[in-house]
Amino acid sequence: MSATIGNEAFKRFESTSYSDVAQGYADKTAHVSAQSNDRILDIAEVTSGSAVLDVACGPGLLAAAAVQRGASVIGVDFAPNMVTIARVQCPDAEFQEADAESLPFEDARFDAVVCSLGILHFPKPETAVGEVFRVLKSGGRYVFTCWKPPAANPFMALILGSIQAHGTLSVDLPAGPPLFRFGETAECDGILRQAGFVQRNVTECPLIWPAASPEEFLREIPKSAGRLGPLLALQAEDQRLAIETAILRAAQAFQTQDGVRIPSAVLIASGRKP
Repeated sequence: MSATIGNEAFKRFESTSYSDVAQGYADKTAHVSAQSNDRILDIAEVTSGSAVLDVACGPGLLAAAAVQRGASVIGVDFAPNMVTIARVQCPDAEFQEADAESLPFEDARFDAVVCSLGILHFPKPETAVGEVFRVLKSGGRYVFTCWKPPAANPFMALILGSIQAHGTLSVDLPAGPPLFRFGETAECDGILRQAGFVQRNVTECPLIWPAASPEEFLREIPKSAGRLGPLLALQAEDQRLAIETAILRAAQAFQTQDGVRIPSAVLIASGRKP
């Protein structure tokens, strides 16, 4: 992939590809990331009556968890099918298509803004975090998560390691920002500090990716991630088959009596608007 990020091309690709895999994402990845939902909402201090914005809301599981606490929730996502699914899964929240880098809300509207695994999909994350700061009330909290890098994330190490060993990451897809930039504490703290947030904190949250078998894991992965399916499809046929074989073999190492259980992890970053 080119080192130059074409912001609009990347944004269009992400919107289209995640809309295409919205149901698969809702069935799998969203439930994995939902393992951190209570931690996110606790750190965001979401309680009954809180006005909450869920940025990059996906199929709405985090929004639904906030509604269960009695919050008033709006969710936004740039993938149309994600918004459609969220409206069905969480009818007590409001959902709309919107760009995280240009939020359609007035200043100081929300008590809390949350964003689960969304920041890696923004070509200009500093702009997106600045928008969060703008729409938060004074004293409001912002919480976002991002995947830890492969060295501290066996799930990502399995997938990306298999591709790097038997194929290539340099395929004809729109280049985006570094996938694991915000898997580092200093980067999380830095973007929050730059936007003006105080009382900043970054902590780790372990997750587990479950599957009934290695074969099911291999089937689920391309259907539940917007970039991985096209990435595999663009490999040479022999490379793709070798990658899939490597993924199957690696997943077998995580087989338990209850099925495959692959450890993963995210960082949870937070700050308060003065």
